[in-house]
Amino acid sequence: MNIKAIALASVIGLSTPAIADITLNSHSVSAMPTDFVRPTGAFMDNSENWVVWLKLDEFGNYTYEALDRKTGGSLTLKNASIRGNRKRYTYIFRNGSHKYIIAHRPKDPSIIRLTVVNPQGYVILNRLMEKVGNDWDV
Repeated sequence: MNIKAIALASVIGLSTPAIADITLNSHSVSAMPTDFVRPTGAFMDNSENWVVWLKLDEFGNYTYEALDRKTGGSLTLKNASIRGNRKRYTYIFRNGSHKYIIAHRPKDPSIIRLTVVNPQGYVILNRLMEKVGNDWDV
C-alpha cells in the first residue's frame, strides 16, 4: 500500500464539500440580472430638508443613511431585501417595524423614490429624490 496515495485521497475527499460550496455560491451570484445596478450616492428632495446616502461597499453591503437637515436627526440602515425586475427595483430597509423603501429604475439612475411605511401600514413619507452628489460632499 502506498501511504502517500491514501493520504492524498483522504485530503481530496475531505476538501470536496468545501470546493462544492464555493462553486455553488459563485453560481448563485451570477444569477443576478445583468442590468442590476443599485443606486448609489447622495439624493435630496425638492425641499432640501432630507438627504439620503446610498452606499455599496467592496463586500456588497448596501447601506441607507439619512439626515434630516432641519433637526439634525440621522438614521443608518443595512441589509435591504431586494425585489423587482429589469424595469424597476425596490430595496426595503427595516428599522424595527418601519419600512424604508427605495424605488429605482435602472434607466433613470439619478432619481429614486423614498417611501416610509409605519407599523400599521400607512405611508408616512413619500418623496421623489434626485441625485446631487456621489458621497458626503452634499
